[in-house]
Amino acid sequence: MTERLRDNLPILLIWLAVCAVLIFVSFDQIVSGSGWGPDDQLRQVQLRDWLGGQSWFDTTQYRIAEPDSQPMHWPRLIELPLAFVVVMFRPLIGPAAAEIAAMVIVPLVGLGISMWLVAKITEELFDRNVALLSAALTATAVPVVAQLRPMLIDHHGWQIVLALVVLWTMFWPDKRKAGVLMGSALALWLAISLEGLPLSVAFIALLAWRWIISLDEGVRLFWTLTGFLGGSTLLYLGNHGQFDVALNYCDAISPAHLMACAAGAIVILPAIKFAPGSWLVRLIALVVAGIAALSVFYVSAPQCIGSAFGQLDPLVRDYWLVNVREGLPIWDQPVREAVSLFGGSIVVGLGCLVFIKWRRPDAADNDKLFLLAYALIWAFIMSLLVLRASAVAAAYALPFLGWGVHHAFMGARQIKRPVSRILATAAVVFLILPGPLFLGLVAGISGDEDGDDAAMLTLEGKPACDSTESLERLNALPRSNIIAPFDYGPEILVLTPHNILATSHHRNDTAMADQIRIFTSAPDIARDLIEARNIRYVVACPDTSELNLYGNRHPDGLWAKLSKKEKFVWLKSVHLRDSGLIVWRVVPKDLRNGV
Repeated sequence: MTERLRDNLPILLIWLAVCAVLIFVSFDQIVSGSGWGPDDQLRQVQLRDWLGGQSWFDTTQYRIAEPDSQPMHWPRLIELPLAFVVVMFRPLIGPAAAEIAAMVIVPLVGLGISMWLVAKITEELFDRNVALLSAALTATAVPVVAQLRPMLIDHHGWQIVLALVVLWTMFWPDKRKAGVLMGSALALWLAISLEGLPLSVAFIALLAWRWIISLDEGVRLFWTLTGFLGGSTLLYLGNHGQFDVALNYCDAISPAHLMACAAGAIVILPAIKFAPGSWLVRLIALVVAGIAALSVFYVSAPQCIGSAFGQLDPLVRDYWLVNVREGLPIWDQPVREAVSLFGGSIVVGLGCLVFIKWRRPDAADNDKLFLLAYALIWAFIMSLLVLRASAVAAAYALPFLGWGVHHAFMGARQIKRPVSRILATAAVVFLILPGPLFLGLVAGISGDEDGDDAAMLTLEGKPACDSTESLERLNALPRSNIIAPFDYGPEILVLTPHNILATSHHRNDTAMADQIRIFTSAPDIARDLIEARNIRYVVACPDTSELNLYGNRHPDGLWAKLSKKEKFVWLKSVHLRDSGLIVWRVVPKDLRNGV
């Protein structure tokens, strides 16, 4: 056994134990063969399409919004490890089981890499025992595990991994290698999703500031920018196969972004290379580079200034985007969810950071402590503004959480009185997950058992209408175009051969707007829209938030009337055995009784 393997063996064993627990608690979802949510399910469909022969460069979902389907904003990069596992296992266990295996293995591998990176980062500040504990505590970081569990295959999990890679490189003494890897990781992060842009800017800004005050940091900045520009260009060409300067999407890396980066690089890279001695000259060079980049971006894609959703249909923005909770700030979240996500490694990690800074300044190297604190604070600020960013903040907080738990435990063990020692040791558990434990205590005292089991309840002996069992019953219908709530669409695509008008994915905002109009318009107008879209079945589920919104805002709209049991000659009720879904068949206008 090599020394490196021996050093990593504890993390490997911890990871295997965590994997076993996560597979056990996710078993029902694994058996269903479907991803946890709309993003995972649509990624399943995209993976199947590619493995079924669709071009690598064509990410269009042809079963959504037919005939004017649009390409997805996700690159296929995330599908590479999934495809590898599917292709490897398919000859042995068949395509369906191989797909499930990929959806279990790939996110757990991402979790293992994250745990290893947390340990490496922690070792830069604290001892090996704290590093191993921090890696183990990754399993208690709710926002992290929520994105790296079996059957969750969207892009958020890999963003956590890349965010940790970027932070890790900041500690490397070899500035050239660190810069190349950091730039490449940033390029891959943004190629996967522009959600990483604010933190990427924060890291680049730190490098630029350190270059202004110290010429020695120019090497790291130079190679980071070079790695980022080169990596972004190669990844874009690898994803799209062409470089069309007129084709600029605001929600993903596009030619406008690359040209802006190139314009800034033309100014700043020579300035770094020739290392002007005056800090003022270096600052001016940075300002000029920033102005050049922003100017090129404004000229190339003025529609993208201010927001990645600047071109979104206003109707879709008002009814859908503003109600996507994971994209909203913390003050717009339910209290239980906010406490569950933040009341763990994030809050405790920040508390430990403050404690170290003011009471234990000798606990870690100050320069390294600053790097980790800088990254955590920026990630925390972003998580307050956008809930989905809490996963990166939770990951960055783990080294501080590990330090705090380790020292609290050691302090508790030194208490001489047995009863006090036992109580203090038990209290350390509360330090790990204060938020969720507090919520559990409140729920136990109040008798509130509200929780995840609600989705499994049945209606009049039937499976819940949003369950896999109910949606699979749509296979009894002839292959058709269907309109259903946005979040149901991806799972319908996974489980059936049907086409869907729209899903909760914004590139198809024209179809999304039509769906909103169909449910909110007067029945006669809705019928015309349904005919224009060649929809043959209307599928609904009572009390979904989307449909409730339509009914409350438009009491005279189609859905409001259907929810009140009003009947229309052109909508015929369809009974599906063992399904909680409500289904209507659309009678075309040119058929008798369809006037």
